[in-house]
Amino acid sequence: MSPRALLLALALLASPSAAGAQTGGIQVAPVLVNMSAERNISSVRVRNGRDRPVSFEVDAFVWTQTNGRDVLTPTRDLLVAPGVFEVAANAEQVVRLGARASGETERAYRIVMRELPSDRHNGMALGFTLEMSLPVFVSPARARANVDAQPTATGLILSNTGAGYAQIALLDGGEYLNAPRYLLAGASAEIPLPAHANAIRLRAADSGGELSERTIHVGPGASLH
Repeated sequence: MSPRALLLALALLASPSAAGAQTGGIQVAPVLVNMSAERNISSVRVRNGRDRPVSFEVDAFVWTQTNGRDVLTPTRDLLVAPGVFEVAANAEQVVRLGARASGETERAYRIVMRELPSDRHNGMALGFTLEMSLPVFVSPARARANVDAQPTATGLILSNTGAGYAQIALLDGGEYLNAPRYLLAGASAEIPLPAHANAIRLRAADSGGELSERTIHVGPGASLH
């Protein structure tokens, strides 16, 4: 990988576990939570930058994928406390997470944090409401992704045959294609490609910080390099 390509991959795929995201005056950090069976407790900080209190409810879901589409199923295997809370103006709240032991298989979850309406008029909610979905992974030691790419007549099949999740991006020239941001362990997704495409760049990163970039040639006689 060239230095320029590596920098681009780092900018796109560097783990956000130590970073935060801010929207509508609400800041959340981290935006991705990694845990293990040995260290199965973590937390997320929610900071309210607005000039009024804001309330949230948090639900936990098992996260699976079907052909790249996210499927969320309510679960009690990931504990969230508090599940409902209010954050005063310019204050913050710590949301604690606790996961049951995952054994030798990585488990993927999402916590969905929804802002509760603060004002109502004639039974209708008023004002801005926010919903955030944060990935949570409970991974065995040394769990790594292994993303395979197989061209088809009309697209590309991506499969993660590894034991850990991958963050991925596909580019046709300088344009990003519509593809899942995450490919979970054991999951696959079929990605349609533009008719004119002949070389697709695949960038992938896993929980261990391993980065890869490769070119996938599509069309007749396609091969992976």
